[in-house]
Amino acid sequence: MGGSIEGSGRRVTDFQDIHGRKAGTWAVRDEQAHGREVRSMFARISGVYDFMNHFLSLNRDKAWRKNVAARLDSDVWEILDLCAGTGDLALTCRRAGKGRAWIAADFCPEMLEGSRGKEGAEALFLSAADAMQLPFGDRCVDAVTVGFGVRNFADVRRGLAEIARVLRPGGQFMVLEFYRDDRPAAGEARGVPGLIRFGLNTVIPLFGKIVGRDSAAYSYLPSSMGEFLTPTEFAELLGEFGFAEVFIERQTFGIAHIVGGRLQE
Repeated sequence: MGGSIEGSGRRVTDFQDIHGRKAGTWAVRDEQAHGREVRSMFARISGVYDFMNHFLSLNRDKAWRKNVAARLDSDVWEILDLCAGTGDLALTCRRAGKGRAWIAADFCPEMLEGSRGKEGAEALFLSAADAMQLPFGDRCVDAVTVGFGVRNFADVRRGLAEIARVLRPGGQFMVLEFYRDDRPAAGEARGVPGLIRFGLNTVIPLFGKIVGRDSAAYSYLPSSMGEFLTPTEFAELLGEFGFAEVFIERQTFGIAHIVGGRLQE
């Protein structure tokens, strides 16, 4: 998708030059610039991130996170929540009784700071970590969750390789994400109806500007979705990285999907 991203009152560059993805490799065109801009963007909106998530989804994002937690094994121990933001998904897992140790990792420290003061946040281990190069040992966690973050990976394949590395054999991987629409798809992989998509692509940047006071950040959301994989494409990619029992679960008219699987032993 074309257009320009603007932030802090200045024109940065054309979206495609930095954030456009190469089909098949699913890496952005300029990984360093992408990382800088995405990190800066989340630092800017960290103070309004939770409010805007709930506001723009009409609080449905809370139910989506609960659906992720519900799919985790009852005896899961260590959970690594990548792109954890302000810790909502990790805390949802904890409240659901899933896990005994929770690592909330994000490459934007300002976002992690937003978890402090939330109920149960004292139980989280916070880590300023980049999913492209995780500072964790091999086979060290039972489950990895990601809520609205894989779409921001500079290189999706490299990120999946890191996730497979830190997961124990038999471990679960769950991704709640806004995927690229796949309207011809049937069943759980179906995207959002065209009229709803048009409304979302119009409303999100508008309210991002009015309420979130950062039109660039909330214009990035629909633009990055257009560059990302469909649920089916992502499910197939998981198979390439050793995941079995791969599933797709459609959320609220196909606005979001959960795609996940289990690392083969």
